[in-house]
Amino acid sequence: MKLRNRAATVLGASAVVLAGLVTPGTAAAADEPSVRQLLEQCEQGNTDLCEFHPSGSPESYRGADELVGGAANCSEGTSTRIISWESTQTTTNSVGVTISAGSTLGEVFEVGFETSYQREWSWSTSKSDEIRHELGPGQAVEIYAAPMREKVTGTYEMHFGDPYYGHYYWYVNNVTIDGPEQDQAWFTRVEEVDANC
Repeated sequence: MKLRNRAATVLGASAVVLAGLVTPGTAAAADEPSVRQLLEQCEQGNTDLCEFHPSGSPESYRGADELVGGAANCSEGTSTRIISWESTQTTTNSVGVTISAGSTLGEVFEVGFETSYQREWSWSTSKSDEIRHELGPGQAVEIYAAPMREKVTGTYEMHFGDPYYGHYYWYVNNVTIDGPEQDQAWFTRVEEVDANC
């Protein structure tokens, strides 16, 4: 009988997952944990098991252009400028909690990512470079840079030794981790703008 009750609890928790963390039956919203509460249980080591399971392959895409530098020539002659720039890109996520290198949630994510794809995740990357540009009188330019990024969507699975909000197993679905791709080229562009001389 005890085994049957535990199996029913597991099935109930599965129903919670499919319904997007909505407790089965007629329970009020206050009777279910928030995504933040669940992930904090993992972060604080209050689970018997906490794993990240990626779904599908990582999605690569070109990141947004970021203004990284510029120069203006307010003289009456042509001027060659060397424009130095630097940018740092970091990892973000879709759930609004800290998932980073060194955090428990970050380490759990890394294990799931490396197990699934046999490579390491890049938490951050920095790039510095310089562009030589010839500016005519009254001309100005802005330099934009964009890295290649990748995102992975998956599920955090948590098992509890004692029922947590009435269930032993909880899942946080559709968690997206988005970070810079490792050792990939950056895209740069030069845009002419008003010099405001």
